[in-house]
Amino acid sequence: MYLVKIYKDSSKIDGVGIFSGEFVPEGTIIYYHSSEDNYLLKTEFLSLSDDEKERIYKFGVEDEDGNWVVTDGDANHSCDANILSLFVDGIYCDIAAKDIQAGEEITIDYGLFYSSFQWTMMCKCNSPHCRGVVGSGLLVEPQTQELWRSRISQAASHIFDVRQPLFSRGDECAMRLTSAIRSKRDPKIFPYIKFSLIS
Repeated sequence: MYLVKIYKDSSKIDGVGIFSGEFVPEGTIIYYHSSEDNYLLKTEFLSLSDDEKERIYKFGVEDEDGNWVVTDGDANHSCDANILSLFVDGIYCDIAAKDIQAGEEITIDYGLFYSSFQWTMMCKCNSPHCRGVVGSGLLVEPQTQELWRSRISQAASHIFDVRQPLFSRGDECAMRLTSAIRSKRDPKIFPYIKFSLIS
């Protein structure tokens, strides 16, 4: 569930993208898997037709148990993404890795996503950091890992400096994530590909 105002519009990167309807400061938790999300268990996914699976591949995010969170559309990939994936006590969320202006497209680096299968796609982000091809099972260059680490670390250092819409959400998933974040007195990042908030 997105925690900031968003809308869909034509993207310069690919097809339709998600755009911010408000200014979002760096360090804001912008997305988390909520109880309101559409979940598809691994057994349900495996029973789907190939066409149905293709839609899930395009509009879903796989967890490490092979279950899927399915959306109506998601952020496009960018190698210079403005949100990045973060784990807090094993709970997944996305953090604003830089200030996001109202009207700016929200992008994430697909290279951070877990996947139980190999896939690749040509990147169309045209950023100075563009890797050309992204996917699962690809070697992640040290400079890419360092870019992720530095941006997530910088964003995490601002978690308690900005208003967190997450902290006022009342569903069980939000409260678990809020409690996990608030337990970190001095947020730091465990510096590997599955970036985790530690204290």
